[in-house]
Parts: sequence; C-alpha cells; structure tokens
Amino acid sequence: MRFAGQEALVVARTLAGEPTYDIRLADGRLIKYAAESDLEPIEGDGPDSAPASARPSGDGGSNQGGMQ
Repeated sequence: MRFAGQEALVVARTLAGEPTYDIRLADGRLIKYAAESDLEPIEGDGPDSAPASARPSGDGGSNQGGMQ
C-alpha cells in the first residue's frame, strides 16, 4: 500500500461505521484511522499478488488417501 506517496503496511482495521485503517509507514510512523480512500494499492507487490495457482485453495485442505 501507499499512503501520501509513502509505502505503508496495514496493521489494523476498524469495522464500525466507515472502515478506517491503522497503518505503519516505511519510516516507522504509525498513522491511525486513515480513510480507505487515502490508501493506494501497489500493483504486483505483496502476497496478494501471487498467481492464483500459488495461493491456497481455501477449502480447508484435501484428504487424499484418507480413511477408507
């Protein structure tokens, strides 16, 4: 993510009302309650940018060769 042109990491999210985020900037500062509209995604960076084939399926795993 980017916040005001600086790389940032989301460390918390509030769910009440309009979503806001606590973010940590690359220089170590913590910004609390940043609006979602103030955050810019960085394309092709981070774990969410992995190809779909490299991501876990989310099905809880399979039981190949399990009990018969």
